Amino acid sequence: MSVEGAGSRADAGDGMAEPGEAGVDQVVPEGRGDVRGFSDLAYQVITPYLSHPVLHRSVRIVLWVLGGVCLVATGVRLSPLPLLPLPLFGFGYYALHRVRAAGREDRPLLVWSILLLVAVVVGFWVLSVAARWVSGS
Repeated sequence: MSVEGAGSRADAGDGMAEPGEAGVDQVVPEGRGDVRGFSDLAYQVITPYLSHPVLHRSVRIVLWVLGGVCLVATGVRLSPLPLLPLPLFGFGYYALHRVRAAGREDRPLLVWSILLLVAVVVGFWVLSVAARWVSGS
């Protein structure tokens, strides 16, 4: 919350302050309220963006593309190792479904979004490790 009129010109005007109002500050609420820590920051700033439908559509497309890359790499390399990240991307797709089902509820939205992010990052890592194994380095 910010305080209006707390500066040096708080009682400036015509020079005559009303009796009983001299030195009284008016509290003005800000847009989203006070952010008192990381938890409030996550719930008030980050979660509105996580529930945006364009983000869900983009993540769904990325997961489908990553799954397709795994399938194409299996056919090109003639090895089943590129299929290793598919269960992680599948779990990421399930987590995305749960994020969409959470709607605007903060805690499930944040938990499933974190699980989605972890699944995709670990899937990327497994994909790179599988590519290194297949290439023989």
